[in-house]
Amino acid sequence: METSINLTNYYWDLLKSLSDDIKLRLATRLTASVLEHRKDEATTDLTEKMLAKHAGKWIDDRSAEEIISDMRKSRSAIREPLNFD
Repeated sequence: METSINLTNYYWDLLKSLSDDIKLRLATRLTASVLEHRKDEATTDLTEKMLAKHAGKWIDDRSAEEIISDMRKSRSAIREPLNFD
């Protein structure tokens, strides 16, 4: 904590003589970088939560080939064109 306060004071001493326009630009860029970092963390957290919730949840005694075969058998197709009249 003490180190971050000292670092903040060090940078403030370097930057306080800059014009207000430059200070605002720097503040905008710093804020944008923090918000982008938080957005990335939030997205990663949501993805991780979704994966933890759903990954590996399929429970079935059939083999992959049997599941695929059953899926293909259950498909239905219309052999005649649809009539919209």
